[in-house]
Amino acid sequence: MTLVAPRTKEERARLMRAALTQAWDELVATSLEIHAHPELNYEEYHAAALLADLLERHGFAVERGGGGVATAFRAVVEGAGPGPTIAYLAEYDALPEIGHGCGHNLIAISAVAAGLAEQAANRDLPGRIVVLGTPAEEGGGGKIRLLEAGVFAGVDVALSSHPGSHETVIPTEIPLGESWSLAMVGYRYEFVGRAAHAAVSPHEGVNALNAVIHLFTGIDALRQHLRDDVRIHGVITDGGKAPNVVPEFAAANFMLRARDREYLLRVVEQVRQVAEGAALMTGAQLTVKSFYPFYEHVVPNATLARLAWENAPLAQLAVVAPRGPRRGWASTDFGNVSQVVPAFAISFAVSETPVAAHTPAMAAAATTELAHRNAIAVGLTLALLAADLRERPELLAAVREEFLQRTGREHG
Repeated sequence: MTLVAPRTKEERARLMRAALTQAWDELVATSLEIHAHPELNYEEYHAAALLADLLERHGFAVERGGGGVATAFRAVVEGAGPGPTIAYLAEYDALPEIGHGCGHNLIAISAVAAGLAEQAANRDLPGRIVVLGTPAEEGGGGKIRLLEAGVFAGVDVALSSHPGSHETVIPTEIPLGESWSLAMVGYRYEFVGRAAHAAVSPHEGVNALNAVIHLFTGIDALRQHLRDDVRIHGVITDGGKAPNVVPEFAAANFMLRARDREYLLRVVEQVRQVAEGAALMTGAQLTVKSFYPFYEHVVPNATLARLAWENAPLAQLAVVAPRGPRRGWASTDFGNVSQVVPAFAISFAVSETPVAAHTPAMAAAATTELAHRNAIAVGLTLALLAADLRERPELLAAVREEFLQRTGREHG
């Protein structure tokens, strides 16, 4: 093999910027097409095909339907000999009714942009580039299924992004024990009673709706004894059909969240006890069913964050100085990835003014020139970060060491 002299960082950045300038219109058009055709969990056939086709056109070897998930894909470009595998995670599922109110169309093109940028400077870098299409983040646990199927085997670092509000912030001082999201799980609580005429013979009925109401009031009483990072929120999905019939069946879906798995499991058990109490009070029969998969909390990595901060200027990504710890209140299956492999995601601005996630306003912001410019700049930042890891083994070793410190798990 002929050895190629390594490029300077500035030379590498120029090559990457040129590649993204050439692909700019294609990236933006792909984002807007995904946005215009929102697809829910595991239904993202159009988006997955668009992204896989784009990467294939640019020379990536693409495996579609990876891990037994039809709307997943794995796109690979080999580097200059053996070395680390850096994976960029694309998301592209939408929300019911709101569409791309979480801006996953932007996450998709940011990951693809990172892959294309790194490919442009690949000749002197060991290892490989992988762009993973990871569907069903919005409650479907797509990354969990891919983890279980072994799709992340051999990945050394996983990188991604997420639309934020009006600022791009990369915290670099991250205390041990800090979490960048809430662990989450969901359950469906079903109660079966006995129907009766609510006026003629109410004494013969067992009111399943009363059990659901007691579940809500019991959870409200429980809240004052829980940590302030706990979130419990639910809706009644079934509560009877007519007011003159004692409801025989009632059900509620709840999502439960906490900063870490251990405490969340305690909360799950406490809520189960409340539900059992509600059943006992009313005489209804309780069944608890899984409703959302278990999303782990995101384990941050300050080493990766500092590399992102250092590379942002070369990518022309405007980053504001952190103003304290980044406490995440949402939940994501990216957390499950971060528990088994060092991982990092950049939260980037999509608006000049504050905009809330999971809203029509965010869906509108996800189509703007500012949002696309920042999504692609984030992709370039991640590509520069990845090049540092592939070129300098000591940096990758530091990333792994911090991962072990924060998780206590062996990296596999």
